[in-house]
Amino acid sequence: MLSEPCQMEVYHLMLKMLTYVNDKMSRMLEVLITLLMTGMVVFVVMQVFFRYVLQKPLSWSEELAGYLFSGVFFFGAVLLYRESRHINMSLFVDAIKNRFLRQIAVITAHLFSFLFLVLVVYYSYPMALQIIDFEVVSPSMEWLKMGYIFMIVPVASFLSLFMLLEVILKSVAQLKEIKQ
Repeated sequence: MLSEPCQMEVYHLMLKMLTYVNDKMSRMLEVLITLLMTGMVVFVVMQVFFRYVLQKPLSWSEELAGYLFSGVFFFGAVLLYRESRHINMSLFVDAIKNRFLRQIAVITAHLFSFLFLVLVVYYSYPMALQIIDFEVVSPSMEWLKMGYIFMIVPVASFLSLFMLLEVILKSVAQLKEIKQ
């Protein structure tokens, strides 16, 4: 068994590596979200132009903009996990006056979120694969398999696990500081 100082070194090394990975992932997600938002705006403007100026509406642009919005929503949620800006049980947590017990409540809430995300990945990934296998396509874009759109949910949830793990490890470190 490792000594207490050695355990802390391993803990801090893990946290440092996870923070590095999440920093890189956050930057990539910011670029992806920017591209998705840009595409969404372009397709909506195209739809307006074709519908009202050329009087020939596009049948696919509105649907594609909706799929892009789904990507923005789910990948944006990944970034929110890292910043702990998701809806949480702050009403209950803030009611706890003792700092140590409040931090325990925060960690418990994060662990429930982590468990929820594990379940989302576990159940949504096979479903998305099944939809890909069934070759279900978009109603207005026959080249787009809906399984790839559905795959956004397990991928974003999996990435959220990394972000949330970092938050949990930092919360545990704060708990140790409060305890001392």
